[in-house]
Amino acid sequence: DDIIVHGSTRSECYSNLIACLDRLQAHDLHLNREKCSFYLEKIEYLGHIIEHNKISKSPAKIKAVLDMPRPSNADDVRRFLGMLTYYARFIPDLSTLTTPLRNLLCKNRKFKWSAGCESAFIRLKTEMTTDRVLVPYDPHLPIVLTTDASPTGIAAVMSHMVDDEEKPVAYASRALTVSERNYSQLDREALAIVFGVSHFFNYLYGINFTLVTDNEPLTRIFHQKKQLPPMTSSRLLRYASFLSGFDYSVKFKKGEANANVDCLSRAPINQAHPSIDTILNEEVQCMHTESIFEISSESLTAEILAR
Repeated sequence: DDIIVHGSTRSECYSNLIACLDRLQAHDLHLNREKCSFYLEKIEYLGHIIEHNKISKSPAKIKAVLDMPRPSNADDVRRFLGMLTYYARFIPDLSTLTTPLRNLLCKNRKFKWSAGCESAFIRLKTEMTTDRVLVPYDPHLPIVLTTDASPTGIAAVMSHMVDDEEKPVAYASRALTVSERNYSQLDREALAIVFGVSHFFNYLYGINFTLVTDNEPLTRIFHQKKQLPPMTSSRLLRYASFLSGFDYSVKFKKGEANANVDCLSRAPINQAHPSIDTILNEEVQCMHTESIFEISSESLTAEILAR
């Protein structure tokens, strides 16, 4: 429902604005004045900062990578290198850039983070956010949303398939709350899916996309053309209810092939985030009693949830 009116000059922008307002008035459509902004020189839209003669990436879409904490042990380094390897074909001279980090993995060598490691780490994170790796969002290209969860965080990577190659559009991650860390691994993986879909809502709603998870049971639970298992937990039912409003197919990918998002989930950025369960609880409370009854029955399908 966003409307952007622009012009190459202030007078042209004014003329276009009046034409837009006239069109809205003709169809008896109203705007919320408090949500309107006029004559801005810079706006953020669909993951980009748009200003005069310049379009740049929004910091939000690359924050999960740029703010990723440095590795604290050899396993962290392996996961980070695994993420880089996933996009290796897009990063020039990757083997040279990663040398200081790979040296940390040498057998019988004490883990010591040096200035050279820090420099390489920062350089490599920057490489992950360049135009060589990231691509602009295009609703006409196939969309893939890959999610993952660890005991401490959840993450999602939204990508496009370009010439049969997966190229990232944006990254997202966050740390789990204290209560979320007590979830089962199945519930954490499901939470990661809901987090990814809600985080990239403006890109995904109304468009078909492929949802990729390394948790095989969730491919059956969240499959839109299959009945939900009769003993599905109330939390997963809430998640299924939320996901039923989207057009997607779900695909399983083994964890070792999920390196691009696995690293982010294990090195999440810390940021305030409303509880997804709290949000979904409020939505479910608005549902009719008969829908709640159907949710607890064996015959529940995505079609029923979509009512």
